[in-house]
Amino acid sequence: MRITVIQNGKIRDKHVIALRDEYVKRFKRYGTLKLIEKEPKKGQSLWPNNAWRVLLDERGSVLTSPEFAKQLDTWTMHHGDIALCVGEAYGHDQATKNEADYVLSFGSMVMPHQLAHLFLVEQIYRAGSILAGSRYHHE
Repeated sequence: MRITVIQNGKIRDKHVIALRDEYVKRFKRYGTLKLIEKEPKKGQSLWPNNAWRVLLDERGSVLTSPEFAKQLDTWTMHHGDIALCVGEAYGHDQATKNEADYVLSFGSMVMPHQLAHLFLVEQIYRAGSILAGSRYHHE
């Protein structure tokens, strides 16, 4: 799997960064996980070219961890690279929303963008472990 997590804005909390970096390191056995933190300039897209674009938003589809793993596997098979975008404190701009191929939600509760970022990276690692059959995820 080749996955890019795009964070609209910067993650500033050193504790969140340390946990996130640990999951990124662990994911290396399952694929490539790249992190991009940037603020879009007016008229410029956050999304990389040629990637399946997944927007995180509370109004999106809710998946279980095994469903998310299966979805990542399907997207990888059909589209190759996958990009998942986490909004900043006030969400996403309309242009970023309009360019998304899929909208994913972690549930109807809203969380701080830094925690959504960390949760997404952990779920990507969990998905890799589910697909590989490791014991990290247990039901």
